[in-house]
Amino acid sequence: MRREGICPPSEVQQIRDTLLGLFARKAGYEEGAQYDFSGRDEPGKMQSFPSMHDPSHYVPELRKTTFHRRALALAKELLGEDAALYGEHALLKPALYGPETPWHQDEAFRSPDFEYKELSIWMALQPVTEANGCMQFLEGSHLGDVLEHQSPGGDRSLHPLECIGDFPKSEAIAVPLEPGDCTIHDVRTLHYTAANTSTAPRLAYILIFNVPPVYKPGLRKADWLIGRRTDSQERRRTWYRKGGIAVEVLRRLPQVRVTNRRWLAWAAIRLSSKMRQRASRLRP
Repeated sequence: MRREGICPPSEVQQIRDTLLGLFARKAGYEEGAQYDFSGRDEPGKMQSFPSMHDPSHYVPELRKTTFHRRALALAKELLGEDAALYGEHALLKPALYGPETPWHQDEAFRSPDFEYKELSIWMALQPVTEANGCMQFLEGSHLGDVLEHQSPGGDRSLHPLECIGDFPKSEAIAVPLEPGDCTIHDVRTLHYTAANTSTAPRLAYILIFNVPPVYKPGLRKADWLIGRRTDSQERRRTWYRKGGIAVEVLRRLPQVRVTNRRWLAWAAIRLSSKMRQRASRLRP
C-alpha cells in the first residue's frame, strides 16, 4: 500500500537532518542501537549500510512529529484501536555502493511462538526510485506462511535474513516515492530493496506498529534464528551489564500500556522468555 504526503515537506527536512546528525555522531553505537546492517561492525571500518533502532531514544522530539501522529492513526485504522508503536528503524543506504536488502519477511525475525498483527510504515526522506533502492513487494504474499530464511552466506553474525523459500521474484512491484510519501506493508509481506547506484545517499525512516501478539508456543519453527549473535547484540549485552538496563527501562516506561491487560500479558510472557533464554546461555 502507498500513501502520499503522510509527512509535510518542512518536517521531512527536519527529520532528515535529525537522523543524519544521529548517524554522523554514531549515537547509540555503544548501546547496540546503531550498526552496519549488511556487514560486521569493526573498529575503523566504514559502514556499508548504517542502520539505527529507535532514534527517538536520542531525540525524543521525533515522537512529536506529524509523521508519528498520522502513522499511529493509520495503524489504528488498519490494525484496531489496540495498535501501538513497537519500534523505529532508520536506514541510510550510501551513494554508489549502498548494498541491496535481501528478499525477506519481517516475521522471520520475530519469535516463532507468537501470532502477530503488525505493519511497517516506510517513509522516504528524499525521492526514492529503483536506482537508489525503493521498496519492492510481492503482492499477496502477506496471505501466505512465513517461508524459510537464512543468514546471508550462512554467517549468523550478520543482521539481514534472506528468504530462500520458493516465490516468484519476477513478479515484484517497485514502489517509487516522493519525499514524505510512504509504503505500508504487513509483517508477512515479502519485500526487497536494490542497491543504491545513485550519487546521493538514500535515507528512510520506518515506524513499526502492532497489537498485542498472541502467545502460541510451537506455532512454527524458525531454525534460522538459532545461534544468531550480531556485533550490536554483543554491545547491547555489555551495556546492559554496565547499568544500561536501567536506562532502557526508564526510556520505555512512558510506552507501558498499564491499562490494557493484553499488552501487560504480552510484556510478561516476553520477559519470562528472555529470562529463560539468558539462563540457558549461562549454563555450562
